[in-house]
Amino acid sequence: MAHREGAPDPSCAPSGTRGTLDFGWWASNGPTAGYLMRLALDAIGDACGTDAGVRRIELRVSRLASAGPFELAIAGAADPADIELLRVTFDQGRPFATATVLRARAAGAEVGGDASPPAALPRDAYRPMPTPSPTLPPVTGRFVYRPTGEPDGGGPRPGWDVVWVTPTDHQLQGRALVVSIIDSWYPPHFMRAVREHLRRGVPLGQPEPTALVAASVSFTAPEVAYDRVDDAVLASQATATADGYYFEGLEVWSDRGVLLASAEILRCQQVARSAR
Repeated sequence: MAHREGAPDPSCAPSGTRGTLDFGWWASNGPTAGYLMRLALDAIGDACGTDAGVRRIELRVSRLASAGPFELAIAGAADPADIELLRVTFDQGRPFATATVLRARAAGAEVGGDASPPAALPRDAYRPMPTPSPTLPPVTGRFVYRPTGEPDGGGPRPGWDVVWVTPTDHQLQGRALVVSIIDSWYPPHFMRAVREHLRRGVPLGQPEPTALVAASVSFTAPEVAYDRVDDAVLASQATATADGYYFEGLEVWSDRGVLLASAEILRCQQVARSAR
């Protein structure tokens, strides 16, 4: 599926496509949210001529998917305010996920925000972590990771896990790279346990199995920023844990200190969810 940049068209015609879910983008028990969002972006790029103007994606996963053939359908229409909502449905015999994609034209001058990037050193100041590994999820083989944590559990942003991420496929760039990154690393609740282990000697066990329920990402940078994304800083935080649900907050920053995306991910403790 081609990935093209440019000025967004006023609307996209309904369309569909078929493909195969790549097991290389699997986390512990299913495709990552970022991978499904990237497939939606690719399909929109094909249907609309570009993925430019995409401001937000909201993903809902209703059941586990299998690494095999799938169908994808796009439906939606523009409103008079030049804001377009597209609904992308993923199907393997029956739907297993839906994504709502908001596209909109630029509507004003760049103002900036109050968020500050993690105080990480340049990428090459950190040693790369060996991947892939037979003990790690397949998706980790798609990236080179450079964790920024200190031996005492400290790091560039207190309470957050911060890691430099570089794709092994250098054709993966722009928004496609940004969304692919968001949940390619260890879940924040596990990295919090790692920090406590380093800081206080708390025993470290394997992360509890979880299932992806929902995710959202907002593209927060000017359009031109996505033309020059080759690697990025991923900052993640375990926002809360309640009633068996894990709430995560994530940010993706460019190597120039530009906030490319903010994201939220919701997981639940593993339950029986059929892939068929």
